[in-house]
Amino acid sequence: MKILHVIDKSFIGGGQVNVRNLLEGLKDLDKGLELHLSCRDGGPLVDWVRDLGVPVHPVPFNKKFRPGPSLALARIAREQKIDLVHAHGLVATFYCVMARLFFGLRAPVVYSQHGFHHGNYGAATIGLRKWMERWIGNRVERVIASSREDADALISGGYAEPEKVVLLHNGIPEPEATPDEVASVRNAIPFTGENPIVGIVARLHVQKGLDIFLQAAAQIRKNAPEVRFVVVGEGEIEEELHELARELDLGEVLKFTGSLPSRACHPLFDVAVLSSRWEGLPITLLEYMAMRRPMVLSAVGGCLEAVGPDSAELVPPGDPEALAVGVLRLLRSPDLAQERGEAARQRFDEAFTLPVISRQYAALYSDL
Repeated sequence: MKILHVIDKSFIGGGQVNVRNLLEGLKDLDKGLELHLSCRDGGPLVDWVRDLGVPVHPVPFNKKFRPGPSLALARIAREQKIDLVHAHGLVATFYCVMARLFFGLRAPVVYSQHGFHHGNYGAATIGLRKWMERWIGNRVERVIASSREDADALISGGYAEPEKVVLLHNGIPEPEATPDEVASVRNAIPFTGENPIVGIVARLHVQKGLDIFLQAAAQIRKNAPEVRFVVVGEGEIEEELHELARELDLGEVLKFTGSLPSRACHPLFDVAVLSSRWEGLPITLLEYMAMRRPMVLSAVGGCLEAVGPDSAELVPPGDPEALAVGVLRLLRSPDLAQERGEAARQRFDEAFTLPVISRQYAALYSDL
């Protein structure tokens, strides 16, 4: 069975990491699947996937919605004799549906929705995106949601019929850092083992609530001045966050590292945080779980499906005071922190390892 995965961008974000992980997991299953990828050329995803031995067919995706990418997808599917197309995200799936309607693509299409991101756009664009979600949902064979909350929203919002919506969680490989990655992280994070470290790995975007994290850090500092804080990631609100950090006088206790290998960062965190305003099922959370990190999380979306109060401190989104209280509880209770970390790892082993998730996807492909 020949499967073509399609995603528009080839830079590294959550969707791209999910694609790469899924391709690795499916390839390791040895279920007779022949995997292909189409995406924009030139980004790190291309090299990642080719290193797996998966062919990459570049397509010049853009948001101008011209016919060229759809025509290219139909040609690739025809030349490679593709049996099923698995599209990731709104833009890529739009082009796949257009390829079916106008350019002779005959393979069934599965749409991985990867969460609702309408809140990232202005009012006019939100309306257009909602219309596109519904238009796409009625023209694909299945719509995959990574969390129960997203699955329910797809159905209640009329984006897809209930029989088309499938809940399939994300999965990750065992996060094992290379010696070079460990060295790069230790060079980038200046704090020593004498200071507890509270860390967050996230795209610097309003969704991720980094402003809430910084406000909580200021409160924690008043009660535990020895604590240090690390923000790992890049994004469009970096300047605003640096300005907020200056206003909160966090200079010597806070480090913005930029992009680093996250799997080499987590072991340095005495407490790992996700302060998101909304989420599907973030890869960072799964990495925290796999590496037994004591966690403080916003009680949103798929986070609540991955962990419970036995495996993480769950706090209301947008509440820096509650976030600070949760962090301090774990820092002051090492035995509790260890128990939470072990419970998180157990939950990860039960439901979110890459082999478990890959088998579920392979079964869906076979059914279709």
